[in-house]
Amino acid sequence: MKKENVRPFLDEIKNEMPNVTVLERMEDRLVYAHGCYPLEYKWLLQGPYPFLPSAILMPNNTKEISSIMKLSQKYEVGIIPFGGGSGIVGGSIAENEEVMIDVKRLRDFEINPINCTAKGGAGLTGADFENMLNEQGYTCGQYPQSFQSAVIGGMVSTRAIGTFSTKYGKMDDMIHTLEVVLPNGHIYNSHTTPKASTGPELDQLFLGAEGVYGIVTAAEIKIYPVAEKRYFESYTFKDTETALSAIRKFIQNNVRPAVIRLYDEEEAIPRIEKFNYEKGHVILIVGYEGLAKQVDLERELVKEYCEAHGGVNKGTEAGEDWFHARFSTKKMLDHDAMRGGTADAIEVAAPWDCIVNVWREMRKALEPICSGIDCHFSHVYHAGASVYVIFHAETGGDDIEGALRYKQCLDVAITTSLKYGGNVSHHHGSGKAKAKYLVGEHGETGMEVMQAIKDALDPQGLLNKGVLGL
Repeated sequence: MKKENVRPFLDEIKNEMPNVTVLERMEDRLVYAHGCYPLEYKWLLQGPYPFLPSAILMPNNTKEISSIMKLSQKYEVGIIPFGGGSGIVGGSIAENEEVMIDVKRLRDFEINPINCTAKGGAGLTGADFENMLNEQGYTCGQYPQSFQSAVIGGMVSTRAIGTFSTKYGKMDDMIHTLEVVLPNGHIYNSHTTPKASTGPELDQLFLGAEGVYGIVTAAEIKIYPVAEKRYFESYTFKDTETALSAIRKFIQNNVRPAVIRLYDEEEAIPRIEKFNYEKGHVILIVGYEGLAKQVDLERELVKEYCEAHGGVNKGTEAGEDWFHARFSTKKMLDHDAMRGGTADAIEVAAPWDCIVNVWREMRKALEPICSGIDCHFSHVYHAGASVYVIFHAETGGDDIEGALRYKQCLDVAITTSLKYGGNVSHHHGSGKAKAKYLVGEHGETGMEVMQAIKDALDPQGLLNKGVLGL
């Protein structure tokens, strides 16, 4: 990154691409300087913000992004792609005053009803895309908590996941084709075939790469007819382990309702009290959608497995309550805004034979340094599951102490996950916040492979430098 070249780089963009908006005002740079990473909240509260981009570029199409990337190579100017700003792992921190590319003007939309796919520009939010689909009788089933702000490009780049994942899968399961601008400005388009035996699946190179290998500019995504029926219900179980066993049994027998959300003994307490359920028990929320007959059959099968493990059906109230409040992040944000406070949702995954220990030991390790911990399991697979360990901490000090406590909690959470068989991140990505822990998951050889790909595609290291530790 040659900071002295930023001015001529921007001047050439203004001359050669007059339709590209260039933002340089301090106010604009501050708006784009942060996402939702907890440390970014602490930096905002401490005083002058430490990491501002030199400028923000707002291109209108893929061709303009291609031209910008070619110029970034010519002038050796660092680039950070920016979408909805909903990331919580520090994936867009301009530590070296890089120039940002805002992709939100990339809003193309097209449905292919024969293939049951839809193509969306990288700048469409999850809500934009879903609303456009709904208007034509379709859904993609991608409902993350950041649904209102996260954009398609960002969700692809982090392998994001929504709450209806058991039925519809993760973002990487949904992708049919991708369009990506490489660091040298070349445009990659994947073939539209549904299956191939023609070498590695190149789309996988960009899924979860968080922009270090290229900027996702469009994605073709699998879609489905809007559900004929949707139904929520809940079960109580005596403990977390028993509930997980019931879930594992029906998942491994290929019974896959859309939503599975298990609250452990601690996080279940407010719901237990609200609905007057059995004290000390855990709550499993199950959501179904699809053809009416399919929903009815799935409910019947889930009931058999849950009752075989002592589960008690509690009707629809807890499930409906969750559905209507599912996008709220208020509790975490209140702690991040608190002087000396901090909070984060650490989501990790582990095989079934490790997941109980990962959950229990992460909770145990964090409890001495936190004021509260909430844990739930909301994404499950044939071979394992993910667990959210949400910590809230109050230091009683200033925002510098809050930042230090955050780093301590993050380190304790991730090192404990790795120690007991979990991973670093399930779907939030790694950004810069978790980059140093990736060697614990991939090993030295895995990191060598990732770095070799980075060196081949971006030999000057100009695109999203430092993210994923590359």
